[in-house]
Amino acid sequence: MSILFFIASVGFFIWIARSILFWVALWQLKEYRFDRVFIHLRETQQGKSLLFSKSSNLKWLAILIYILVIMDDIALFPYQIFVVTTFSFCAFLAFKEVYFHLLKRPIFTFKALVIILLSLFSLVLLFKIPLIDKFVWLLLLDRLTPFLIGFFVFLFSFPTELYRDFKIERAIKKMRLQKNLLVIGVTGSYGKSSTKEYLAQILEKNFKVIKTRGTNNTPIGIANIILSDLKKSTEIFVVEMGAYKKGEIAQMCQIVHPKIGVLAGINDQHLSLFGSLKNTIEAKYELIESLPKNGLALFNGNNVHTQRLYRKAKKAKVLYSSIPRERKAEISASNIRVKKASLLFDILLKGKAINFETPLIGAQNIENILPGIYTAHHLGMTAQEIQKAVTTLSPLPKTMAFRKTTNGATLIDDSFNANPDAVLAALAYMKIYKGKKFLVLQPMIELGKNAGSQHYQIAKEISSTCDYLFLTNKNFYKEIERGIADGGGKCRLALGNSSKVSAKILSIIAKGDVVVFEGKEAGLVLDRIKE
Repeated sequence: MSILFFIASVGFFIWIARSILFWVALWQLKEYRFDRVFIHLRETQQGKSLLFSKSSNLKWLAILIYILVIMDDIALFPYQIFVVTTFSFCAFLAFKEVYFHLLKRPIFTFKALVIILLSLFSLVLLFKIPLIDKFVWLLLLDRLTPFLIGFFVFLFSFPTELYRDFKIERAIKKMRLQKNLLVIGVTGSYGKSSTKEYLAQILEKNFKVIKTRGTNNTPIGIANIILSDLKKSTEIFVVEMGAYKKGEIAQMCQIVHPKIGVLAGINDQHLSLFGSLKNTIEAKYELIESLPKNGLALFNGNNVHTQRLYRKAKKAKVLYSSIPRERKAEISASNIRVKKASLLFDILLKGKAINFETPLIGAQNIENILPGIYTAHHLGMTAQEIQKAVTTLSPLPKTMAFRKTTNGATLIDDSFNANPDAVLAALAYMKIYKGKKFLVLQPMIELGKNAGSQHYQIAKEISSTCDYLFLTNKNFYKEIERGIADGGGKCRLALGNSSKVSAKILSIIAKGDVVVFEGKEAGLVLDRIKE
């Protein structure tokens, strides 16, 4: 082996190890779904750059140029130098990502480890048997890596599907034995995780309750909870149901057979996967359609789409609202007082006024609490018991979580997810602060054809609310920039990685300021600030 090829090979394997970890992490983040990965590659700047970045295009060009090299031996040495330089630089970038803690890697589950090892073994094997010149072969293997990982994800999907079906069938059999179990299903484009959480926290004061954990809102996630947590003594099972296409919620309902269904807000979240808002609405309504004749359906009166579904429903139904003027609601909140670290509000339930206080922040949380209050009352809990339960509510991790910094500034961790309604709710909360207002935002994904206009409209609101907006990536930058300009405010727009953004914020925040972090990438900025 020549010294040049040895150097190129070392750089190649360092870069390939990094690439395998990156691609497996991406697949894992997208739940190993081809549709979500495809949308990421098609709709986001990060996705497009993976296939069509300058370095990627340069490697493809180098592969094509090799046709000229084989015609002229004089060009062979410069070509080899180019390949050595390319992979040496790639290795440098990999080490840089490690040094600055920017290396993306998956959670090392059994599935992820198998895909990583199979991919690495295959690339080592292919490295050993070059079909053409060794230097251009390295370039080809580099370009082949994402497709190879995709192949193993596809290959692994068959045993995964069999194992998934086996566990779901076991869960269904276990559910059949629970004759007196009350199942409450919760779905929606946004708010479903918090609504599920507060429902469970209120009801568990008087009942033996289990719930789906975190974002385990898929059929296999629900099955795992049934198999691990469901006991004969369990009285209530609160089930969050997520979906990316029609039919998925109906499948979950066939597993757990909910008697009460809660339909939280519907918006353009995951529109790229559903194809249209009409499909999203129909998919979410599958929960209501699955309820038995003696079931109960709860609809969010704050959302225009769920209001329409409330009018459509023929079953026993309840409209809940935190909009005081919504007189049709069976349960509504009024006299809402938003504090920096708490919420106070009154509700009118069955003609009786009850006042509440909770350590949650942001007025949007009231609409997430109301289904829990109504359901608890429906199941026989007294007003005093419900009041006490509401005073002990705690948010899901990374959902409007409040903390103070050593210099008196406030940090709000809302990095669990970023969707249009969540960002607008965070902006409404920020208005109670008198100091500077900072928003760290990961531009939103999977909004389909409305993505550009959604970012533009939200940027206009940001412009009139915030002093600084930091973006974590380039997605929809032009639309956001235009919205900031048209919003008429004095908001300053900046773009950077977690290291640069965190350093900038730390250099200018002061006592009385507030910083809100929206989206998972924004969470990385928060992690650096807390270090």
